[in-house]
Amino acid sequence: MHRRAIISDVHGNLPALEAVLADIQTQNVGDIVCLGDICGYGPQPIECIERVRAAAKWVLLGNHDEAIFQEPANFSRNAYDAIVWQRTILDPDKLLGATPEQIAQARERWEWLKSLLPTCTEKNVRYVHASPRDPLHEYVLREDFDVGSGGPTRMGTEIMADVEWLCFCGHSHRPGVVAEDYKWWLPDALPEHKSLIRPGFKTIVNVGSVGQPRDGIAEACYAIFEYDPPKDIPLLPPLPAHSMNSTIIMSKNAAAETQLASAVPHGTSLVDPLEWNDEETRNEQDPELQRARESIVLMTPKVFFRRVPYNIEAAQSRFFAVPDLPRYNGLRLAVGK
Repeated sequence: MHRRAIISDVHGNLPALEAVLADIQTQNVGDIVCLGDICGYGPQPIECIERVRAAAKWVLLGNHDEAIFQEPANFSRNAYDAIVWQRTILDPDKLLGATPEQIAQARERWEWLKSLLPTCTEKNVRYVHASPRDPLHEYVLREDFDVGSGGPTRMGTEIMADVEWLCFCGHSHRPGVVAEDYKWWLPDALPEHKSLIRPGFKTIVNVGSVGQPRDGIAEACYAIFEYDPPKDIPLLPPLPAHSMNSTIIMSKNAAAETQLASAVPHGTSLVDPLEWNDEETRNEQDPELQRARESIVLMTPKVFFRRVPYNIEAAQSRFFAVPDLPRYNGLRLAVGK
C-alpha cells in the first residue's frame, strides 16, 4: 500500500511546518502533497515555500497564495494585513537593497507561486484547496453536512454531488471526514484516528491545518492517505438515498469482484468489510474467513490523521517580531482557533 502525506494551510508558520515534516519522516510515506495556503498570516512565507517545494511532489494554490497577486476578497483585517506585508518580501519588484542574485531568486519563487493551480485529479481521487465545487474559496464545514449538527444543508448536498468518489481539501482548518451518510467524523472520534474509505461511497476528507488550526486543538494537523496505486479503485454506482446506512454489496461491480475474489473463500458473498458482523459470518473462529476479512481490510483505502505538537512559544515569538503582522495572528496559535 502506498502512503501519501497530505498537508495544507501552512500560513507562514515555519516551526509548525518543520515539526510536521519531521513527523512525516517517521511514517514511512512514499510522497507528500500540499493543498495550498503556504502564504498568509505568518512571518516566514519564504522559508515555508522553500521547504514545501523541496519536500512535496506537487502543490496546489490556496486563496491566501492567490491574494499575494491580486486584491483579496472577503478577508478579515488580520488576514489582509498579513498579505500586504508578505507582498513586500515576496514581490521581486518591491525588494529594497537586494542583490541581483536575490532578486532573481525572488522572481523565480514568485513565478512558481503564480503558476500553481487550486485543484488536481488523479484517477477518481480529487485534491482541492477549498471544496470540489469551488476549489479556492468555498468552505467545507461540519454544520453543512453532519446530520447531528443540523445538516445536510443544500450547500452540503450540492458539494457532495460534485464528488466522484473521494476528495481531499483544506481551507477551513478544521479536520474531519464526511461521507454520503452525512455523518461528520472528527479525528479524535475515529479509532486510532483512522478512517476506512469505502469503494463506491462518496467521501470528503478535510486534512486540517499545519500552521493555523481552528478546531480548538493547537497542535499541527495533517493526514496520511494509504491506498493501492497500481490498481484502479472500483467505483460503484451511486447508492439510493434509502440505502445509505445499509450494507454495500460490492458484487454489484465486476471490477470489485475480480479484485477481491482471491481473498474471499469460495461461496462467501462480497460485502463491505466495514459492515461484516458476527451474524454474517459462518464462524467467528474460522481462520480462512478471518484471513479473508483481514485481506480485504488491508486492501481498503484508509486515511490517518496526525496531530503534531510543536514549540508554539517559539512560533509566536517569530510572529511578534514582525511589527506589520497583527499580533492576533500569533496569539491564536496557542488556542487553535
